[in-house]
Amino acid sequence: MTAPGDPRALPLPAAWARSAPARGLRTTVHRIVLRPYVWACARPTVEGVEHLATLTSPVVFVANHASHLDTPLIFGALPPHITSRLVVGAAADYFFGSPLTGAVTALLFNAFPVRRGAPVRTGRGGRDRTVRGAARRLLDEGWHVLLYPEGTRSRDGRLGAFGTGAARLCLQTGAPAVPIALTGTHAVIPRGTRVPVRGAPPVSIRFGRPIRATPGERAPDFRDRMREDVRLLQRSS
Repeated sequence: MTAPGDPRALPLPAAWARSAPARGLRTTVHRIVLRPYVWACARPTVEGVEHLATLTSPVVFVANHASHLDTPLIFGALPPHITSRLVVGAAADYFFGSPLTGAVTALLFNAFPVRRGAPVRTGRGGRDRTVRGAARRLLDEGWHVLLYPEGTRSRDGRLGAFGTGAARLCLQTGAPAVPIALTGTHAVIPRGTRVPVRGAPPVSIRFGRPIRATPGERAPDFRDRMREDVRLLQRSS
């Protein structure tokens, strides 16, 4: 039972997007419209999907972030049994700044708002606590969570510094992290543009092996291991 004021007593953000009708519509849109369009723009190669075959519990996917293409590419590359249970942390100030943008983002990518920087103006203090605790609750409910530890898209395509949020989430829940490296997406749709660049080289998506925090490992150390795995996957592409 939740106590008064406990953020777990509040409904999770964008819960409607995880309903059966929304999931069905999202699957149809991805299969018929979004995936064919993104694949035509990016011409991606996908490697490492075999590392996901042994997943038996929810995981935290951690990926580098250089383009608006990243999330639809990951959705298109993952097996359907994973995407059907995948939620995406999206910047609350950018994607949930207006009701329309928030609704479209939630519907297309099963997204929930993630706070970055200053506290989100949610109207009630408890709502902000719910935003911050949403990823943990979703893992508890059996959802895989996709996070971008850089917090924003790279300005030049290079891998940036990782925050500790994803690492702390893994430490709190015991969930493993699965590194994802996307290479070349910045060239297709660079930050600040919305239209694909003609003639951009093909991109690659590489999934790494799941990794777990070791006993006593601190969040900054696990964060560094996550980032190093993503970096090595990028170099292997």
